[in-house]
Amino acid sequence: MTRALVTGASGFIGGHLVQHLYEHGHDITCLVRPTSDRCRLEPYQPRFAIGDVTDVESIEAAVSDVDVVYHLAGTTKCLRTEEFEHINIEGVRNVAQACAKCSTPPVLILVSSLAAAGPMLGDRLRVESDPPMPVSNYGRSKLAGEYAAMRYIDQIPITIIRPPIVLGEADRDGLTMFDSIARWNLHLVAGMSDELFSVIHGDDLAEALILAARRGHRMKDASSSDGIYFATADETPTYAELGRMIGEAIGRDHVHVVHNPKPAVWCIAAISEFASRLRGRPHILGVDKAREATAGSWACDDSALRRDTGFAPAFSLQQRLAQTAHWYTRQGWLKPVEQPLLVH
Repeated sequence: MTRALVTGASGFIGGHLVQHLYEHGHDITCLVRPTSDRCRLEPYQPRFAIGDVTDVESIEAAVSDVDVVYHLAGTTKCLRTEEFEHINIEGVRNVAQACAKCSTPPVLILVSSLAAAGPMLGDRLRVESDPPMPVSNYGRSKLAGEYAAMRYIDQIPITIIRPPIVLGEADRDGLTMFDSIARWNLHLVAGMSDELFSVIHGDDLAEALILAARRGHRMKDASSSDGIYFATADETPTYAELGRMIGEAIGRDHVHVVHNPKPAVWCIAAISEFASRLRGRPHILGVDKAREATAGSWACDDSALRRDTGFAPAFSLQQRLAQTAHWYTRQGWLKPVEQPLLVH
């Protein structure tokens, strides 16, 4: 039985991973804050280690006597760049350092982001060996987190996973797209061109992480991409096509796709960020996200992961979107789409 520690377990992706680890029969410990909501985790009967990735002592206690550490803890949005650095860089350094202190260091599966690599270069899907070119503060912090972990590749076995857009049950950020289409039958696209986007569902990402821990390559050289993987669905839709697929998942016959000129995207993002600062609570649609939204296509090739681990999504992207929409509706997060009455 594999003993696994999950940081960031109470988050959206963490919930999916803990469920899949439980189904695989793993022994699970979740690193959570005292205030973390554990309701999605408790059915899987994990042990709870109270702590935080910025608290070195709590991490050192949590990583002792485990075989694999799945490091998911991180932040995707914040009001100050320093918060990205504190969690996405220092947090990774703390976890890697704690693993290195173990008499038998565990495998470290570091969940990074496609944002660390950057958008597509020309018309070719991004591959792991492409030079990273992040365009946002978030992406730069995730790449710096990777570099922080790489300092320990001669002491601990490390594999890095860079997922693209992750959708699925319990995802509050992804709900925004579904809600816009459900309420107003409207899907907003940044820019006037049709850019490609890679997407993965939380369940498929969870399986990719478990397979990477079991069969993936470990990093041996910081200058090599061996041991770094993308993970994505089979389909690579444009953002407009993704909106139409979501519309089909929630029962919309026709989704109105509206392309916004890039200056309008920046204006909306600036207003949203100003409102976030007034509230003291960051929103996913901010200036940093506008940097990514206007940078071109965000699509990647996960052939290396499939070759090395046998990974393949369990269902099509359309099926996964329908699964997500059903969960949102059942939980009351999404209002059911009213079908028009037929008059005979």
